[in-house]
Amino acid sequence: MKTKIFGSVVLMGAFLSSMNAADFTPFGHIGGFYDKGFGDGNKMLDEKDDKTKTSQYGGITAQVGLDVGFGNVHIGAAGWGAFPVYGIPKNIGNGDNYAQNMYSTDYADLSDLYVKYDGQMQLAVGRFDNSFLDSDWIIGHTQGVAAKWDTKYFGAWATWVNDASTFGYQPNRFGSELSAFNRYSSSFNHFDIGKRDLFAGGINIDLGFLKIDPFVHYFMGGVGYADERNHSMIQAGTKLALEFGNDNGVKSITTGRFLWQNLFDVDKDDTFLLWVDEEVRFNNIVKAGAGWYTVGKNNGISSINDKARFYGWRYLTGDYSNYYFGRNESSWYVFAGLETNIINFDLLYANGDYNEFSAIVSWNVFETKYLGLQIGGGYVSNGFQKKEISQNNAVAFAKITF
Repeated sequence: MKTKIFGSVVLMGAFLSSMNAADFTPFGHIGGFYDKGFGDGNKMLDEKDDKTKTSQYGGITAQVGLDVGFGNVHIGAAGWGAFPVYGIPKNIGNGDNYAQNMYSTDYADLSDLYVKYDGQMQLAVGRFDNSFLDSDWIIGHTQGVAAKWDTKYFGAWATWVNDASTFGYQPNRFGSELSAFNRYSSSFNHFDIGKRDLFAGGINIDLGFLKIDPFVHYFMGGVGYADERNHSMIQAGTKLALEFGNDNGVKSITTGRFLWQNLFDVDKDDTFLLWVDEEVRFNNIVKAGAGWYTVGKNNGISSINDKARFYGWRYLTGDYSNYYFGRNESSWYVFAGLETNIINFDLLYANGDYNEFSAIVSWNVFETKYLGLQIGGGYVSNGFQKKEISQNNAVAFAKITF
């Protein structure tokens, strides 16, 4: 008995000692987003009273989490949710108002539940933010396993994604993480392993001025098509980037991307994306540039997320999808912006099969070690289309982070 008691005391002491050595890092946010349409193309039928109304919505999102670090090993958990505050139309055809359509009525979810190892080799298991993979197409919160290995000149990554949810988030687009909410489809349900999984991997070659990043994605089922059946899908491609100059002067970043896509058991659906982008940065503060892309005629591009510069798909309200990488579409764009620790600004004009004009500003009001406040807003349109299809939206957002 004494031996058992002594052993229990030793184990408890070791546990308390390890907890004293642990690094506790809370993380999360609370924020609000409002999006008001005022163009003819923003109008929708409200089935509640059979009247046509200009679409608009507002909602609140929040996330609260804790990361506990033991050296290179981290254990974390977080929950987040959203509440649709105001939405017009009040019935878009499914009984939901526009805000409920953007934020859903499934108000809460577990965003993070993970074990991570952070070293030269990075490994995460569970639900987590997979931004450490630095993929161009698998970006946001995923459920599964992800690993990355890095050296100075070479790296490799791989992931199994059983489920994913971006929660509105689109990389480098201000306020997007507040604009929508939808929990993992497997939450409070079942995992459906093998029905919609994604297996992906790639390598990263970094020669300083030249970076080459080939990749392959295999989606195991869960990809819908016009025949109303789900199909498996494969994608393969690469990114090539040339960088000249330095952050303290003028820097040029030329990026070319190619992606090929094929659905299994579907004839003549092969498609591709060819995308080039040139960005010039001045003292790593002011940016300006241009780009162009084209998509094959047989199908559009499917992805969990992407690193495009367009705001319209997320911020334009109404019945139009405004997806930019659609079938047989090509567009060009020019952009400019400002990036500082206080003020950030994006200005873009796109023309072609996809059209957009956007001007969005984000202001970091203050940021301390424990708390930060960001506010922002701006204007997004579908590129000055004719009046009957013009979509014009004013957006505003605010977020407290901790």
